[in-house]
Amino acid sequence: MPLIVLLTDYGYKDPYVGVLKGVIKRINPAAEIVDLTHGIERQNVREGALVLKSSAKYFPPGTIFVAVVDPGVGSQRRSILVKTRNYILIGPDNGLLSLLAIEDGVEEVYDIGESRYRLERVSGTFHGRDIFAPVAAYASLGVPLSELGTRVDSNSIQVIEIPKPSVHDGAVKARVIYIDVYGNVLTNVEPWLLDSLGWRMGDMLLVEAGSVKRECTLTRSFSLVHEGGLACYISSFDYLELGVNMGDASRELGVRLDNELVIRRAG
Repeated sequence: MPLIVLLTDYGYKDPYVGVLKGVIKRINPAAEIVDLTHGIERQNVREGALVLKSSAKYFPPGTIFVAVVDPGVGSQRRSILVKTRNYILIGPDNGLLSLLAIEDGVEEVYDIGESRYRLERVSGTFHGRDIFAPVAAYASLGVPLSELGTRVDSNSIQVIEIPKPSVHDGAVKARVIYIDVYGNVLTNVEPWLLDSLGWRMGDMLLVEAGSVKRECTLTRSFSLVHEGGLACYISSFDYLELGVNMGDASRELGVRLDNELVIRRAG
C-alpha cells in the first residue's frame, strides 16, 4: 500500500492537519501517513513547490503526495491529480505541484474538483479536507485514477518557476528562495554555475545584501568554518546556501525571502 505524504502551510495551532488525517483514516484505516511539513510559509506557493520537489526523491515509487498551499481555494482554480513517472500528486492547480511534476515527468492529469470520491459536502475554504484527502485515500486503496476524476490535457497544469540568477563581470546576482528554521539562506544558484565561474572549495567569496557585505568561505558545510563565521556551500536542496556556524545567516545578512544578493569572488 502506498504512503500518503502531506505538505501544507496549515501549521499545528488549528485542527486542519489532524482532520486531513482523520478523513484519510476513515476511508482507509490501514493508510500510512507521513508529515513532510506543515510549516510552509503561509500562502507561499513557490516555497511549497520547492520543498516538495526537493524532498520527493527520498520517498518510494508509488507515494501519494497531498500538497495544500492554496490561497485561491474556493475560486475558479482547479483541483487536480497528477500522475508522474514515480508518484501521484494531489492538490490545487496553482503551480504547487508543477516543479516536481515536470522534474519527474507528467504522464496523466485529472480534474478532481467534481470527483464522486470527494466528501458529500464541500466547503469553499477547506478543499484539503473535502477533496484532496478523500481522493488520496481512495487512490491508496487502488481505485483507478480514471474513476477519481476527469482526464485533462497533461500540458494544462499551472507552472511556477524558480527565478534564474544572472552573471555580470564575474558577479552572480542571486535571489533568496528559502530560509529554514536555523536561518540558513538558500539561493537560486545551482552548482553548475559555480563550476562555470571556476569557483572552488576554499575560495573566499564576498556576499552583498543591500548595504551589508560579508565574506564567506566556499566549503562543504557551515561546521567547517569558525563559530560565527559565514559559510557558502551546496545545501541538501542542491542549491548554494549561506549559513553561519552556530548562528543565523538571515539575521546576519538582514535578508528575507525574494531579497537579492550579489556574490563574487573576494579580493
